[in-house]
Amino acid sequence: MKKNKTGLLIGSFLVPFFIVIILWAILGVAPFGDNNLLASDLGSQYLPFLSNFKRFVEEGTLTFYSFTNGIGDTIFPLSSYYLLSPFNILALFFSYETLPIAIVWIITLKISCIGGSMFYYLKKTYTEVSAFTWIFSTAFSLCGFVTAYSINFMWLDILILLPLLALGLQKLWYEKKVTLYAAILFLSIFTNYYMGYMVCIFAVGYSIYLYIKQSAAPSIKGFIQEGKVFFISSILSGISTSFILLPALEGMLQTKKTDFNILTFLPYPKFGPSFFSQFGIGTVDFDLRLSHLPTVFSGILIVLLFLSYFLLTSIPKKEKQLTLFLVLFVFASFWIELINTIWHMFQAPAGFPYRNTFVFSFILIKFAYEAFLRLNDGERLPLKAPSIYTAVLLAGYLFLGVFYKDYVLSYSYAVISLLLIWLYYYLFNHRQNSEKGNSRKNYLGVLLCLLVFAELGGNYWISLKAIPFGNQSDFQDNYKEQEKVLASIEDNNLFRIKQTVNSKDAGYAEKNNGYNNSILYGYAGISSYTSTLHSETQDTLNALGLYQKNDRRIGYVDDSQVVNFLLNIPYQVTPAENSFREKISTEGSTNIYKNNEAIGLGFLVPEDFSSVRLAANQPIANQEELLQAIKPTNENYFKTTVKNTEQLADEKKEYQLNVTATADGELYFHLPKVTWSSIESFTVNGQTIKQEVYIHTNQLFNLGYFEKGDAVQLAITSKKELNPSGIELATLDQEAFDSIVSSQNRKSIDLRWTKKGELFGNISVKQEKQLLYLSVPYDENWLIKANGEKVEQIKVAGNMMAIPLKEGTYSIALVYQSISFYTGGLITLSTLVGFLIFKYWLRVKKRRDMQKC
Repeated sequence: MKKNKTGLLIGSFLVPFFIVIILWAILGVAPFGDNNLLASDLGSQYLPFLSNFKRFVEEGTLTFYSFTNGIGDTIFPLSSYYLLSPFNILALFFSYETLPIAIVWIITLKISCIGGSMFYYLKKTYTEVSAFTWIFSTAFSLCGFVTAYSINFMWLDILILLPLLALGLQKLWYEKKVTLYAAILFLSIFTNYYMGYMVCIFAVGYSIYLYIKQSAAPSIKGFIQEGKVFFISSILSGISTSFILLPALEGMLQTKKTDFNILTFLPYPKFGPSFFSQFGIGTVDFDLRLSHLPTVFSGILIVLLFLSYFLLTSIPKKEKQLTLFLVLFVFASFWIELINTIWHMFQAPAGFPYRNTFVFSFILIKFAYEAFLRLNDGERLPLKAPSIYTAVLLAGYLFLGVFYKDYVLSYSYAVISLLLIWLYYYLFNHRQNSEKGNSRKNYLGVLLCLLVFAELGGNYWISLKAIPFGNQSDFQDNYKEQEKVLASIEDNNLFRIKQTVNSKDAGYAEKNNGYNNSILYGYAGISSYTSTLHSETQDTLNALGLYQKNDRRIGYVDDSQVVNFLLNIPYQVTPAENSFREKISTEGSTNIYKNNEAIGLGFLVPEDFSSVRLAANQPIANQEELLQAIKPTNENYFKTTVKNTEQLADEKKEYQLNVTATADGELYFHLPKVTWSSIESFTVNGQTIKQEVYIHTNQLFNLGYFEKGDAVQLAITSKKELNPSGIELATLDQEAFDSIVSSQNRKSIDLRWTKKGELFGNISVKQEKQLLYLSVPYDENWLIKANGEKVEQIKVAGNMMAIPLKEGTYSIALVYQSISFYTGGLITLSTLVGFLIFKYWLRVKKRRDMQKC
């Protein structure tokens, strides 16, 4: 019997495994074709982060800081949110260019393990399992959350852990055994603290359910008294993750996720009866991933059995009421805006709006299985169940068609769903009517299983088929070319690279801005796209003219000599031709250009440099003020141009600017507060200005090199009316700028970066009271020493670092030390000791209680 159950457990893993494999083959996804999943965040975030994880392990890096993360930042928030899943170890067995294939296997294995975990829960909770139980385990592995969010594969681990957490809670409340619950809660928070936070809330609701279920006279006081073990073990498990949580919290508090929108804390319903349409197939696809109704699909047979649970007379009324409490507890978590915000760590999600629906699917499947066991004992599936299901589903589709037309993929899916309700009802009852051991009963059981598996697989296929798949062969070829190009750039010192990759050539079907290319290829970069982006660093770069789409992105789109100078960006890697930069080599379709204005990671500046304050939406003025603070002059470095603006046609909103360059140098253009997607065309002297990456809002444009007196004609066609007076046009005087670069080159410092997280270099100061400006973001975790003595850093130029120095020669050393990690580590060790003492106390208490009996 035990051997048979082991076989069934293995089968619960294999069923979703083969369903997903078949889908990959149908869709032609590598390794079963040449498509890959490099779309949306998977291509722009998760692949680079996984590449970073692989490089981190293989290179043996022992630091909490990385210059591949934007212009430099701690890796703790990023790692704790994206990279702590044990499944990521699979990436170590793949080359960097085949990591998209590794991701396919990671997703496949996670989905398979969800099925195995759910089966194990059902087996341990109800003991009675069979091959028919695979329907319920597979329903959870391919529930609506998975079909909608599986490309966000870092969230899938929690679905593996949730059934085990529920089982641990049952052991805790019924048997006073805490080990399983404490261990799973720890893993839930460790693998992804964001999703772990959600299951912490679920644990409270489920504990209330378990307490009331076993208590003869439940009360709040009784729950607190009986729940001492639950509360203590929960607190200890949560605190034991401090070595991850504290540095992650420190990092997240420095992002813009601390901004609150009061509207998200109002207790209003987020949707109406349209919600019921989500119990049918085909409710979400790739195009709806950012905005949709709750993805609660769990299989039509599951919902049919769940409804039966409340209609069966053999189930006591108290149990039904308790179940309803639990269902409503979870349902409210995504129905009421206030509660939904609380479940999402007090921040309304920016896309992927209902990230907690997996809990609802788990509850549905659990009680559907209880109903199935009752029906297996001889009861019939009530006719009311399919009737109610049909009515609410029809109502849901009706309201969906009226209020959410954009959410309707196809009404044919509604027809199929309605037909399946009655087909399942017919087949299930005929199976029940067949005698035990009858071949007809077995035949109908197999037919039902295959039908459900096809339905679940078909629903997943609907959600996947609209993905703009990338081309794996192109990705691999381009990755190798870029890797070769980057390897050819040799320099022992720390420097940054501006890299642009053509999306189509790189194997992406979507426009890929390459925000995280530095993480993907392993070099010090500038751009970044992550939920853990440091807010002050982002504001600093945006104030210098870099592109900011939202709170999670910063991109170095165009070219700025002052930015190259301030951030030490000596190289540009791009497929584009650049006539006013020095080309040093070409590899395939990729060119490497040298920026001579990049002189080192830092240089000496006057003390007045610290008084510069960067203003929002004034990049030219900000750059001018910084240059003046470094080397004051009587005339501006940026020479404003003589311009004459003419609106050619009101109805077409066509604008023409005739400009005369007032100095030799590069002409910069800035149009603040404009939605750039409304600009239909933008030309300079008849030549179209088109960025190599997509931009939504404005950034600082470099229009090219012009000589003094050159006439420049700008033509802009816009869908919306513009404010020409707001246009900024200025030429960076090349001679004046070269002068400041030359003078600062003699005061610059080259720093080397080690795998242990150390920056070191030497510099001579020939004047009293100078600041050593470093293009490193300000961070209090840096331990800075000059000639072995600790010195304090100060914040300059927005969120950059500077070190006050007196006259002399210095050996500078910076070491990044995460104080929160060390503090959290001590708390974790103390908590583990406390947990062992707590377990010993429970054992002693249990022995004493037995002796009393």
